Amino acid sequence: MKSEDGCKSLGYLMTHADQIIAEMYASRQPVIITHNGEPCAVIQDFESYERQHDALIMLQLFSRWKEPVPEKKMIAPKREMAKAEPRLRRLRKAS
Repeated sequence: MKSEDGCKSLGYLMTHADQIIAEMYASRQPVIITHNGEPCAVIQDFESYERQHDALIMLQLFSRWKEPVPEKKMIAPKREMAKAEPRLRRLRKAS
């Protein structure tokens, strides 16, 4: 992920945090924070983080469905999603 526009130094972040966060929310793009010229952190708006987190959980569920499942253990996708929803809520609260 090389994007010079979205890179800010740690020192710049410390002095201009409010400006960086405002720009990040306006553009909905993550900001890469560098330390000594090397990427060390990413700042992302919370809505994008939640969507990314949900997408990862969905991918985990889909990967389970790709595995061959015996007919007796076949679970309906809606029921599987209903089971995963409380876990998703707990993970959101924990992070």
